[in-house]
Amino acid sequence: MILRRGFAAAGLLALLLSAASSEPAYPLLASLGPDDLIFQQQQEQLAASYAALERGLEPPELLFYSYSIRTAPSRDGASAKGAVDLYSLAARLNLPYETIATLNGLDRIREFLPGERLLVPSAPGLFLPEEPSSDLEFLVSYRGSSGSRLVQASGRRFHYYPGARFNPEERALFLGVLFRFPLPAGRLSSGFGLRESPISGRMSKHAGIDLAAPAGTDVYAAREGRVAEAGFDSTLGQYLVIEHEGGYSTVYGHLSLRRVRLNEEVESGMIIGSVGSTGLSTGPHLHFEVRNRGEPRDPQPLIPRGNR
Repeated sequence: MILRRGFAAAGLLALLLSAASSEPAYPLLASLGPDDLIFQQQQEQLAASYAALERGLEPPELLFYSYSIRTAPSRDGASAKGAVDLYSLAARLNLPYETIATLNGLDRIREFLPGERLLVPSAPGLFLPEEPSSDLEFLVSYRGSSGSRLVQASGRRFHYYPGARFNPEERALFLGVLFRFPLPAGRLSSGFGLRESPISGRMSKHAGIDLAAPAGTDVYAAREGRVAEAGFDSTLGQYLVIEHEGGYSTVYGHLSLRRVRLNEEVESGMIIGSVGSTGLSTGPHLHFEVRNRGEPRDPQPLIPRGNR
């Protein structure tokens, strides 16, 4: 793609300026409007990438730019102090929000504060660090390397998936609603992490959350999957473990009744048991765990808030 002389000169100037600092030498997007030649250059490259992907062709060379978050404009056009949400930023850049999130290491949706520096690519897609560290990155890694290519940005190596978007599981995890609430309604009686045991009175790590509900309340599968364990444990009492895609599993303890069998396939929202007080329990409740690759995760950010 041949760039206009003004764009090339502006890009060279940005490279020279950034080279004088400790930041990687990426052209700076000073603003996201027609008055910024660097932004117009990035948008032309982006349009060429979209066109190539639509025709099933190899996209042009992947380039990176730098952008510093500015204050969000108010409705009357004046500058307003405050955060900028990811969706608005993605719309201004004409990029999928997943592209911005994965390139910049976001594992949850959040807003950006003025002054935050982000990397912006010249093409859409997903970016997976060569060494994943967050739950989201591990989930994306289940795609494998097929269809990706290695790129380097800001001193890190990524598997780049041209044009890819989040699948339903990745999107749900990013938005914090990977699992449905496992009861029709329930009160959080004990959270995740270090707590005083209601049985021994000693401090111990709680691998899940406790949801108080009347005995006999239906227990739902928090997501589709396969029953990997169904049995009795001296602590959890009657319990179930359901395996899900992406290395996740959920645990349901203190049940009075199990309604599914080992290796049975279950759908999200399917009734799998009833609330009880079996095992080490002080009253009717559901002990609910979320595990990723066998490691406990706090379920609260991963389930809807309305039923708690």
